[in-house]
Parts: sequence; C-alpha cells; structure tokens
Amino acid sequence: MLIALILVFALLLRPTVPPLGPGSRFMVHQPEGVTPGHPFAFRMPERYALIVYVNGSTSESKPDLCNTSRPGINIPKTATDLVGRRIGGYEILLYAFCTPTKVGGFNQPDGDGVPKVIRRADELQALLAYIAETGFPPERTFVMGQSAGGWAGLLVARRGKTPFAGLVAFAPAFAGYTGYRKDVWQVERDRQAAFIAQAPRINALVFGFEQDRYEPPRVMQWLRNIPGVTYVALSGRSVFGMDCDNKVPHATVFKDCFRYFQHRRILDYLEAQLPAGTS
Repeated sequence: MLIALILVFALLLRPTVPPLGPGSRFMVHQPEGVTPGHPFAFRMPERYALIVYVNGSTSESKPDLCNTSRPGINIPKTATDLVGRRIGGYEILLYAFCTPTKVGGFNQPDGDGVPKVIRRADELQALLAYIAETGFPPERTFVMGQSAGGWAGLLVARRGKTPFAGLVAFAPAFAGYTGYRKDVWQVERDRQAAFIAQAPRINALVFGFEQDRYEPPRVMQWLRNIPGVTYVALSGRSVFGMDCDNKVPHATVFKDCFRYFQHRRILDYLEAQLPAGTS
C-alpha cells in the first residue's frame, strides 16, 4: 500500500508535458529513455548538451509547416550536423520543436491581435521551463532557430524568465520585408525590437545576411548593440568564395556554403557557453 502511494505521489509531482506540435522530435539520434509521455527523460542526462531548434514561419494567416521527416526541409543540415558532436565533454542532441501555434491573430479579420511569433515564443518558453523541471540543467540547454524561430528565441531570452545557456539565431525576423511592410506591421516590429533591445544582456550568436529582404544587417544595429550578442554579417550569395546558389538569402542557413564554413564557429560558441571545468 505504501509503495502504491509513493508511486501515485511521484506521478502527481512529475511536471506536465506542454503541448508539442506534430512533428516535434529528436533528429538524427533519439537518446535512450525518452517516451511520448516523457520526451526528455534521458537515461543518462549527464552525458548530453541539448539544442532546441525552432523553425521559421510563413505569413500570419498561413499555417506553418514543420516537416522533420529528414534534415534540410524545415530543419537545416547546419543544425542536424551538430548531433553527436562533443563540446566540453558533452554529446549534442537536437530536438526539433514544431510549436503548436501555426497561425497568428495579429492584423487579421476576427483575430485576437496576438502575433504568431509571440505565441510561438510563449510555447518555447513553456517547453524550456518543462525541460528544466525534469531536472535537465538550463546551463546545458540551447535554443537555435531561423527567421521567426530565431526571433522567438530573442523574445524568450529578453524576458529572462526561463534561463538557458545560449541562442544561435539565423536571420531572425517575423514581420515581412524591410521597406515594404504595412504601417501596422512596422509598428509591431519596432515595438518588439525595442523590447528586445532593452535587454541588459542576451547571450547569443546571430547571423545576418546582406541580401536578406526581411532583416538585413544594415537595420539590425540595435541587436548588435545588446551586451552579449555576437552578430555575424555575411553575404547570402557566397561564403569564403563558395557560391551559395541562393535565390533566397534569408534562408542561407540551409545552403552548403553556410553549412560547411560556419560549422566550427557554431560549435565554438556552444562550447564556450558551457560551465567551466566540463571538458
């Protein structure tokens, strides 16, 4: 009877898994011990450093896709290449988080006024809090994302309510093309940018691309000025002389020119954020 009561209390005390959108899963390698009901119950948590990857978004009213059937669709090989690599004595895992929010309510007929990227940031924050509640240390949990996924990571970092080790953001953006936004979207973009810019510190490695029509480096000085942010501006046409074969510079992270030449920089950044004395 006592054992049964202990088991009941143990179950009641377990943190509740937040909603995980369809397609959310570990990519390349799933660690032992995880189940659908306990997606972060690693058998040997002391072995790992964890990256939570958040994919980009499409327009506010159009449902986002999150195809994780293989690398290179919505999750770039730049990210999945990191799986299994060792940093500071830890093996890297990558969890693709397909946020449950697929459409937004900002500037939409009958919408609730809440931008999609805000909803996605809320869901990312809830997931990070859950991971910490399971006992996996925030100092070994990273966020990575492209476009709106990277912007959501910036919002969560700015809020400061759920600590994590660091953020790697590729072309963070959410409000459409610079210079072509409707006024309502420009005001919202500037409001969120001002909020992020007020951060006393954000630990992040951010990549921007010169030909990006969304948030090119020339309009991101406010982000570069935040203490802790390392902003790397690159061409979306070629990297170290390698042609990117790229019609959409905003998505340069998906191209081999970026994947091959920025791999070491990303690994070095991740390793540098880990607690001292882990290697």
